[in-house]
Amino acid sequence: MNARKIVPVVVALAVLGGGFAIVASSMQSGVFNLTLEEALAASETLGSKEFKVGGNVMEGTIAKGSNTFETLFAITDIGGHRLDCLYQGALPDPFAEGREVIVQGHLEGPTRMRVSKITVKCPSKYQEAGVTEEQADQYYKGKYETGHQEAAPAGAPPAVKPEPSRTN
Repeated sequence: MNARKIVPVVVALAVLGGGFAIVASSMQSGVFNLTLEEALAASETLGSKEFKVGGNVMEGTIAKGSNTFETLFAITDIGGHRLDCLYQGALPDPFAEGREVIVQGHLEGPTRMRVSKITVKCPSKYQEAGVTEEQADQYYKGKYETGHQEAAPAGAPPAVKPEPSRTN
């Protein structure tokens, strides 16, 4: 075969092989996002699969483990479901009882998770004083559902949308 025919075939095979490797690796690294109720209900089928689950750190459950960096705690949800957690590592600064967290890890038993990553959800520091979380959610949902349309100030001319440019 001549070199002109071999080079495009080799390049095409390399591109196809690289694409396959990217797709295969992304499918293996997927992490499920489950509710606490779903995780506990599927504890037998989850096995050692990594997943994420959110909840609030239960009052009175934070305890040091067998070494300096091991922490035991439990999370719960509104439905009263409880998941005991074991984390090995430095805790994030805002981690505390009552705080909302997202934990990632795998189950070591039907109600115990070995946590590999903790994300603490922080309340908004930029929320206007006197506005409840529900009011803020309603405001932003309304704003995004209407496409950021805001009422014009009194006496202001109505907003004019620019004409789409034509390339003829």
